Amino acid sequence: MSAFTVIHGWFSAFTNSDWLALVLFLFGIFGYRIFLLLMLRKRPDSLFLGKLQRYRAAWIDTHCGGDGSLVVVQTLRNTIMSASFLASTAVILIMGAFNLLHTLDRATDPAVVKILLVIILLTYTFLNFTWYIREINYMSYILNIPRAHLEEIEGGTATEHIARMFLDSGMLFSLGMRGYYFIIPLLFWFFSPLLMITATLVILYILLRRDLAG
Repeated sequence: MSAFTVIHGWFSAFTNSDWLALVLFLFGIFGYRIFLLLMLRKRPDSLFLGKLQRYRAAWIDTHCGGDGSLVVVQTLRNTIMSASFLASTAVILIMGAFNLLHTLDRATDPAVVKILLVIILLTYTFLNFTWYIREINYMSYILNIPRAHLEEIEGGTATEHIARMFLDSGMLFSLGMRGYYFIIPLLFWFFSPLLMITATLVILYILLRRDLAG
């Protein structure tokens, strides 16, 4: 059986409502990501993430250079533990989704597409959290370097550079969490495309209220 025949078998059972739900879901994911990037570049102060970055910059300025190293280590350790838990949970869910695939007719069952989308989104979530852990590990070393030596390496004030690194790592954590949020509509899709559409709109509304609470 050719790959085209298999893919055609998956999508042939989709109703117009299924296609509408899928398009709205994909538009919600990618559209919201573009919206956040544009807002962070143009109007960061209107976003909660923009305010959070100022908090991070103040925290880095306070503890950069080995000042309060115990606080630095403990704070970063807590964030790594939470990211590790969420990354491990994503792996367990991926394994469960693959096991579920074995119970379906992978040549014709449209549920295969839904499970594959869940696996892709969980993999994306896992990669964001593991990359976040990698970045925070780097920061745990950098923040304990004496400030004078650190500024010599950076060729100037190091706070802005480290704050940017902290922002980038924080975005990875945020995107990982959003990966979990957007799995909810996919799970509702197993019951009804209408439920998927409703869940997608609810998730987008909640995220907008949260992110625009700057």
